[in-house]
Amino acid sequence: MEAKVIGITTTDPEQIRKITLKDLELDGGHSANICYTERDWEEIVQEDLSKTENRITSNKENNHHSVFGHSTISLYITGIPKLVAMLINNEHEYNTSEKSARYTMMKPTEEEMRIYTKWIKILEQEIKKKYPNTPYLDDKRIHKLAQENARYFLSVLTPTKMRYTTSLRQLNYIYGFCLNLLEEKSNNKLIEAVKPSIEEFASQLEKTGFIMDNFVEYRHRKFSLITDFNDYPEYFGRCYSTNYQATFPEVAQGQRHRTDDYSIVYPEIETFFITPTIEENERLTAEWLRDMNYIRSLNLIPQGTLVNVNETGKYEDFILKIQERLCTCAQLEICNISKVTLEKYIQTLKSMKDDRLKTVLTDLEKFNKGARCLSGYHCTNPCRFPEGVQLTRKI
Repeated sequence: MEAKVIGITTTDPEQIRKITLKDLELDGGHSANICYTERDWEEIVQEDLSKTENRITSNKENNHHSVFGHSTISLYITGIPKLVAMLINNEHEYNTSEKSARYTMMKPTEEEMRIYTKWIKILEQEIKKKYPNTPYLDDKRIHKLAQENARYFLSVLTPTKMRYTTSLRQLNYIYGFCLNLLEEKSNNKLIEAVKPSIEEFASQLEKTGFIMDNFVEYRHRKFSLITDFNDYPEYFGRCYSTNYQATFPEVAQGQRHRTDDYSIVYPEIETFFITPTIEENERLTAEWLRDMNYIRSLNLIPQGTLVNVNETGKYEDFILKIQERLCTCAQLEICNISKVTLEKYIQTLKSMKDDRLKTVLTDLEKFNKGARCLSGYHCTNPCRFPEGVQLTRKI
């Protein structure tokens, strides 16, 4: 056995400038030849150019697109609206590094910024009142948590920045998804809200120079996140499918696992998430809802709007999710939803009394003790925050 490196990512600007779409298409054509020849790579890349070009055309026409998945492209995208980032992050073939609304200040419109900064200050005060003299919650972490919760007031179209890496094939599919969305006649509030941004995003993809001619996603797929219906029957077994309401940031957190599938529906009746930090304070709760409705009155959709979510996946992947999210350091909303889903999963399996699902039940029960550190996970930086460990925290 021998493994040779025949391609590698570069961030060298000079190297990037030299690489053309034709270079990447030729790489796909050479890759296709592997399937049909006895020759090795060193000989394949030396074949007559016309033969490779004919194979490229043939693979496009015959929908043999996987050969164009070997070459990857890494984009640094600035000013991308949060909802557009969520759309492309819901398509699983990618890697992303995105500006965090937990660790950094966002830059919304002037009115959003006024509400956003106001609530950062309020939440900092409320966290200190609720958890005085708690070593885990130092000023830096309190500010981070206040930012995390104040961003619920920001529009779903708040600009962010990200590095997004995917294959040549997937980049072209995403471009096609953009065109399909723009052509779609829909009354869907989210689709209509995001269309202008998608048009701009598609234009930016064209400017990369890596959009191929005569390359169509032949299975008629489209962006999978936003839909008109996802209220399917819940199921818990070897695989699972569950429904709940959550905010846009919660769904965005779930997408990061890349293993589960998510879809969202904008509800007929708009409601907003209220951070547990203030939910027992009637005055602040009323003020929170007034400010949410004010943001909505500006023809914006706050990220704190609750949407109907369907989450579907394999139980092993759900375990990978709760190993991340049942933790003090995780966003509180996704932590709580993961806990509720785990409990529902376990209770459903117990009621089924199906011996074929014993292994699934046993594996899940290991994690129904509180935070992940109580389930055998070795934490290198223990929080020593009792409410966090017991999953009873309010922040």
